[in-house]
Amino acid sequence: MTQISLTDVSVHYPIYATVRHRSLLSYAANRASFGRVARDVGNVPVVEALRGLSLQLKEGDRLAVVGRNGSGKTTLLKLCAGLLLPDAGRCIITGSRAAIINPGAGLDLDKTGAENVEVIGRLLGVRKSQRKNLLDDVAEFTELGDFMNLPVRSYSSGMVVRLLFALATSVERDILVVDEVIGAGDLHFVDKAAKRVQELFARTKILVLATHSPGIASQLCTSALWLESGKPVMMGAPAEVWKAYSEQRPPLDAVA
Repeated sequence: MTQISLTDVSVHYPIYATVRHRSLLSYAANRASFGRVARDVGNVPVVEALRGLSLQLKEGDRLAVVGRNGSGKTTLLKLCAGLLLPDAGRCIITGSRAAIINPGAGLDLDKTGAENVEVIGRLLGVRKSQRKNLLDDVAEFTELGDFMNLPVRSYSSGMVVRLLFALATSVERDILVVDEVIGAGDLHFVDKAAKRVQELFARTKILVLATHSPGIASQLCTSALWLESGKPVMMGAPAEVWKAYSEQRPPLDAVA
């Protein structure tokens, strides 16, 4: 059974810096939406990226994660993708996963787009006999044309997003985790990406998507979670959560 089960999880990032830098970071974190600065058992300052978060996702769930930069969205996605372990609490994830979290991550900038497809296809476990089909699918979806035969370092950020998105959604996985990048392309790409995710979700069992777009949240997701300073503020229907988030005030039924 595919599931993501987080129970009272917390993630801390230690701060190794001078006293002055620590003071500046503490001041900035306390005035913004970033996770607050605390101290661990060794008296080392830490940023509490997530604090006491519980989340249960089952097959069929599609979750949008919203919040300001530094609110804990990417940290949550890394937990869901199995890339991080919590410092406290319990994290249970079952099912195969694909993730698009850091644009450019995993790509060799000196290799061509086609060569990167070959390498990443191997890492994803695509059989040699199926890699030509993978390359054709990526080339057709990205519409990169001759750029598929040029080094990735010559790509624009939008072209890199297209390549990464196509690779992550070309191989079927139980859980798909996406950070922001659908909204990073032009309108034509956003529309294609949305359609591709909708088609993929017929086979993908859980989708977790961080986004700054209310349209994408409502179109692709069945629920939304609003994070602020590493803590959950509200979870519910995408339109309702987005309305509360955009007004920047906790709703009456805010999550404790």
